[in-house]
Amino acid sequence: MDVQLQQNKHPDKASQKAFDQLIAIDNQKEALLNSLELFFNTMKVEKWHKTHHANKLAFFSNILSGTPLIILSGDVGCGKTALAHSIGTPLSNIIQKRVITYETPSNIRGGGHVGEIGNRITDAFAQVKKSIKAGEMGILIIDEADDLATDRDQNQAHHEDRAGLNVLIKQIDLVSREKIELAVILITNRLKVLDPAVIRRAVQVIEFERPNAKARELVFKSIFEGTILSTGELNKLIDASEGKILYSFSDLIQKVGKQALFLAIQTNVPFSIDLYLDVLKTVKPSPLIK
Repeated sequence: MDVQLQQNKHPDKASQKAFDQLIAIDNQKEALLNSLELFFNTMKVEKWHKTHHANKLAFFSNILSGTPLIILSGDVGCGKTALAHSIGTPLSNIIQKRVITYETPSNIRGGGHVGEIGNRITDAFAQVKKSIKAGEMGILIIDEADDLATDRDQNQAHHEDRAGLNVLIKQIDLVSREKIELAVILITNRLKVLDPAVIRRAVQVIEFERPNAKARELVFKSIFEGTILSTGELNKLIDASEGKILYSFSDLIQKVGKQALFLAIQTNVPFSIDLYLDVLKTVKPSPLIK
């Protein structure tokens, strides 16, 4: 059976809203957007080269021949996947072309039969290449990439895993050699387990961290936008969410924030800082990924 890829076309209003709502990761958003624009906006790149280096910059060939691979790395709940899914719309608006995002399914590995992982990876890339039309740009998102790209030297690495990794590397290299308008985004919670050959091919590794005090300030201002939030109350929220293990963005927004909102509705009381703090006490931070 063919691999079932999820496909989304950009620009899209929902994706733009999702992108805009990603709080306190502006550096990561800008880094990913800039890298993808350089992959696809060849006219801008060539114009820059001609304007500033009339005699031709030898090092410039590194941009033109680089592997279109970006790795998003960091702990769970810090916005990696949400950013990858929504980046197509702001990118489309910049380059003024349709962008199609494709995501591999959670069962990309298949049932573990001999040769199955490699065949499914090859099929996924083949589907994407066939789907991209003239004038369109594609982004293939591979979430939980450590399932496919684990270091081949690890003792527990099975033969099929090694074979699948070799196919993945080959397919990424083919995208570059065949000059296909496609970028590949690998998302992982454990960068250290990825094979060095994969990391080496990435033009950029963008790291995500759990929100520090400054980032949490932005999160709480967003959550309580539309209410009166004093400096003292804001500091109280920041202090209450401090600990040996920090809460993730998802913890603070999806778990605590939504639970507090549901509780306010169910008990017919205003959504408040005190209500949020009461729920925060009952929710532990997501475990760290080791």
